[in-house]
Amino acid sequence: TTEISEITEMKRVRCRARVYRNPTNSGKEFTTGQRKAKAQCATNGLSGSGGRQRTHARLVARCRARNPRRTCLTTVHLTLFIPDLLPPHGVPSAVPGNNPAPVFRRMLGRGEVQRFAPIDAEIWLCQAFEVEQREDWPVAALTAAVDGLAAESGWWLRADPVHLQLQRNRSLVLAAPELSVDAAEAAALTAALNAHFATDHMAITAAHPSRWYITQGEATGVTAPVLSAVAGRALPQPLLGGSRASHWHRVLTEAQMILHEHPVNQAREARGLPVINSLLLWGGGRKPAVPGRHFSHVCTDDVLATALAVQSGADSGAAPASAARWFGKRPDPDGRHLITLDRAHLAARYGGADAWFKAVNALEERWLAPLWAALDGPLKHLVIVATGPDRCLRCMLRPADRMKFWRRSRPWAALMPSAA
Repeated sequence: TTEISEITEMKRVRCRARVYRNPTNSGKEFTTGQRKAKAQCATNGLSGSGGRQRTHARLVARCRARNPRRTCLTTVHLTLFIPDLLPPHGVPSAVPGNNPAPVFRRMLGRGEVQRFAPIDAEIWLCQAFEVEQREDWPVAALTAAVDGLAAESGWWLRADPVHLQLQRNRSLVLAAPELSVDAAEAAALTAALNAHFATDHMAITAAHPSRWYITQGEATGVTAPVLSAVAGRALPQPLLGGSRASHWHRVLTEAQMILHEHPVNQAREARGLPVINSLLLWGGGRKPAVPGRHFSHVCTDDVLATALAVQSGADSGAAPASAARWFGKRPDPDGRHLITLDRAHLAARYGGADAWFKAVNALEERWLAPLWAALDGPLKHLVIVATGPDRCLRCMLRPADRMKFWRRSRPWAALMPSAA
């Protein structure tokens, strides 16, 4: 078609218009052909950045006018948030005969990388949408709204079912999806807990089998680590803080006694499933404002990210299985997209080193390699936020970074938790 031929000609002229400099000749052009190419470039309206931008804008407008659904000459801005993409503790620093995460390490070598202190997934999401931490990070009220509860008033607290696995002098926290709690089990357990705590005027609501809530008319007065800070890890001591920490410690102790004797747990133990022997209290506060408008589209399987997207007015949906499927849905070329992927997080917390390597290889194949290639096409701006046990890395990539062949890939050993 005419537009395709125009685009091809524009690219060809641009290619010929690249003026190479002679380092020994004060930067002057040193071939006649390049002077002619420069003159032809000026004739075609491409001399200087302004001409290039105007020509690009005209071609984009013409392309969209002829076929609005077409994505030629469009640019996409994407932020990819991958918790625990950096190696967790227990992963070997030397992998004989293996080249782990080659695409990711190449991205780190060629992109613009910033290093930050380690951060938990829920806190990063809240900060990305400019949610303020008051007494605690108010996750409960945000996710309660997504789970169908009227969270506009009152103070909310998550009371998620967990399994505490005793190991010597510590307790390892197993949370969803490792527990596989169904709706009937959640209803039976919360009914028993509510019967016990009726005199305290406290009720637990299982809005989702893995997400239980406590709501009160006054401040909860308790602070606690977010879920991702303790999931698959040892329970910190002391767990709770705040002005009413002693009250909530008593609630936890009594809840553990009720759960220990419940028939649901006896049935789970008979089936070889981990019993639900405690609650994880966290995310307390009132429903906050979500002023951040940095993303217009959010693809995620994380309930907090979904809640933040809804509250900020962004479009939200499930995370696609791969970058190819995401591009196949024709993402808005003028939007700013956020995708969160939790595969590495689950493997790092519950699966061990082999499971983590497998998860990272799958992410490379399905996401990182296609997105790296897409920087030559529709992807104009890619940001990868990767967290680990001792740091958070933000890698910003643009199309020109693909051509920086002189920059070496980041060494595998430099990604290990012990690396400086």
